[in-house]
Amino acid sequence: MPEFKRLSKLHKYGAAISFLAMEIFALIAFSFGDNFVIYGSISLALLVLLIIFNIAEIKIEGVSSIALFFLPLFLFTVITAFGVYSRSHAYRGDYSTAELVFIPLGLLPMSFSGYLLSIDKNFKISTFLVVIYTALGVLSLVNLTVNLVNFGAFYTVLYKGYHMYYGGVMSEVTVDQMAYTLEGLKFIEVKMAHYVLYPALLLTSSAALLFLSPKQEKRMFVIYCVFVFISALSLILVPSKLGLELVILIGLIDLVIFLLKRFNALRKPASYVLTVVLVLGALGFLFIVLNNQSAIPFVHNLTSGNSFLNRLFNSNRYALKYNPLVTDVFSGDKFLGFAVNNMIQQEEVHMTGSFLFDFFMTSGVIGVIAFIFALVIGFKGFKKYFVNCDEKFYIKAVLITFVVFYIIFIGYFSDNEYGIYYSIFKPVYMTGPFMLMVFIFSYVLAKGGIKKEKKEEMVSSEEVQAEEVTVNE
Repeated sequence: MPEFKRLSKLHKYGAAISFLAMEIFALIAFSFGDNFVIYGSISLALLVLLIIFNIAEIKIEGVSSIALFFLPLFLFTVITAFGVYSRSHAYRGDYSTAELVFIPLGLLPMSFSGYLLSIDKNFKISTFLVVIYTALGVLSLVNLTVNLVNFGAFYTVLYKGYHMYYGGVMSEVTVDQMAYTLEGLKFIEVKMAHYVLYPALLLTSSAALLFLSPKQEKRMFVIYCVFVFISALSLILVPSKLGLELVILIGLIDLVIFLLKRFNALRKPASYVLTVVLVLGALGFLFIVLNNQSAIPFVHNLTSGNSFLNRLFNSNRYALKYNPLVTDVFSGDKFLGFAVNNMIQQEEVHMTGSFLFDFFMTSGVIGVIAFIFALVIGFKGFKKYFVNCDEKFYIKAVLITFVVFYIIFIGYFSDNEYGIYYSIFKPVYMTGPFMLMVFIFSYVLAKGGIKKEKKEEMVSSEEVQAEEVTVNE
């Protein structure tokens, strides 16, 4: 087709599109504008440009490498965008119709962009990491500066237990549990979980320091040292218990990666331990869900009739927090998600900060299953990526650290209603870091799959040559 031939000639301008992609990733990482319509629009625009300028490189075989990830993500985003939760909040004015439309139109293009940039010779994942960490570093410094100006260093210790008043209204949390962050074009008071997220994400760059050589890769080593320094500064001068917990978590992730890289003998036992932990976690999660279904009362009777099980699944503070999100989720009016206002619920139910439970409200049972399936496919892609791709190990370490930390954060530590004096409902799928995670999964799946396909092609070509030699003899 002549149109296709004309478009294929545009590939020589791919460097400009690759540069534009870096600018877009920087914008998303910096969370500038705090408007999901902006994120979705630039994500969709990037996809269109990547298709136009890389159309000659697109192969069906390559696209199939991300299909298993793309399909459940598609199901998750569509159900979420048009589910009861989203429509209810749109009715209340919390979201615009455009924001709901761009849930699939923003996340899905980002997932496909991972594949397109994996085949773009002008795109370097090492540059991508520097770009997003630089944006996170700038954002962390900006947030730190405004907190030092308004409160001073170590204010969470000096003013512990104090409340702040704004317009005569007392803050719902004490000063040591709040901070200022840049939200759009203004600074607002937010809960501490939202402040520490960005320096903590920046701290995941510390994984690179374990595998970069200060002598052979001095420039890159210094850059990552700066990232870690900015992160440490942001967390030390605004100290918090959550910040300390996240530092320990990232340190443990780094330690595990270092040990598995250094000692091959640990890999098999580690895989067994991880399998056991995941299986137990999955069974526990399933039991929590079944324990809160009135249609199967014998499970709840079992737990409530035993003092230990009752405390474990019903009466502790975590159970009281998570159980309302999974109560009767298989019923007709909750199966595809449910609203948080009085139109459906007699009492308002708030997000817990754990996507495993919050997604039952925002996306329903099918949405939760679809997203978990996408995560499983994504992490399986990391296994192939580590084995098949020849990129430098520090890049692989940083990518897996970023994703693992972020999954744990949104699984336990996140706060999706983080505004102090502002009504903010921001599920994780409408944030910049989530979009970056989707891109990383897509890139890793495509890169690992493409490399494998290339190896198979090389092996088959060698076999053909060997057969030809045999025939000639």
